[in-house]
Amino acid sequence: MDNTRDAQGILLESGTNEVEILEFFLGGQSYGINVSKILQIISFEEERFTRTPDADPAMPGVLLWREKTLPFIDLYAALNVRHRDDVERPIALVTEFNDLTCSFLTDGVNRIHRIGWDKIDPLDGYMNQFSSHFTGSVHVGDKDVLLVDFEYLVANFFPETKLDSDSQMALPEEATPEMRSGKHVVLAEDSPFIRHTILTILQQSGYTDVQPFENGLAASEYLNAKKKQAEEQNIPVGDMVNLIITDIEMPQLDGLTLCRRIKEDPFYGQTPVIIFSSLINEQMAVKCREVGADAFITKPRMVQLVGTLDNLLFELAPAEDQGEPPSGTA
Repeated sequence: MDNTRDAQGILLESGTNEVEILEFFLGGQSYGINVSKILQIISFEEERFTRTPDADPAMPGVLLWREKTLPFIDLYAALNVRHRDDVERPIALVTEFNDLTCSFLTDGVNRIHRIGWDKIDPLDGYMNQFSSHFTGSVHVGDKDVLLVDFEYLVANFFPETKLDSDSQMALPEEATPEMRSGKHVVLAEDSPFIRHTILTILQQSGYTDVQPFENGLAASEYLNAKKKQAEEQNIPVGDMVNLIITDIEMPQLDGLTLCRRIKEDPFYGQTPVIIFSSLINEQMAVKCREVGADAFITKPRMVQLVGTLDNLLFELAPAEDQGEPPSGTA
């Protein structure tokens, strides 16, 4: 019996504001992960696992997969879930995001749910204290599925995958701060930490006129308001909004749908859109092109992001690897 399952072939039509969530479980609770992050679902086999001496309980060792050695993260420990010893056939999720391939231990998987981003709710109430581990929840059938923030979990072990506004980076200098300060940029990013970090680094580089939003719907409503104002005052689009940066995974309205709406709008059709996401790979690059994105960059490549802004706004030399999937992807 084949205990593996490739998830690479699962692709939604671009810009439908839908997402496919794989439901998996730990200790009786259901959790979710975007199918776009999954390379394969496999049975966990002890003989393929190597324990690392003095390792963190949440990353106890490595897993051999397709002749590659992958970091192995125990979601029980990472999410502070009580470990169960009665799981007969644990499952490992092999994932790829943020230029990193990892594996995660789970009790098992249930099914894939196709849902609208507008059905995903942010965490509230007492769950806010755990919000660093989760990005939201969705009600499916008679249960709530918690969406795990896998980027946050991985960043605890691999700081190079994390956006950090305090890190010292050599930002592009082709455009001057004075040039950059004259451009109005719209930013859509649901993670408060990442949104603040991007905003800080852009401001440090000279892009001081940035309007941030916590999801694609809020950004879309802002753009519509700006369009109405411009039409009433007979102002060209370039005097209102110069460029949009958007994440992909966001509640209410995802970045691909936001980009498609922008590009289909005669008023904003020529306004550059950059998709900045941990999900950029060859398949997601196809989706980005389908919705008309001018560039797509994988997190946390902030130097490339600033260089791409300069190129699109001032027609300077393109940033390295602009618009191409990160090297080493499938």
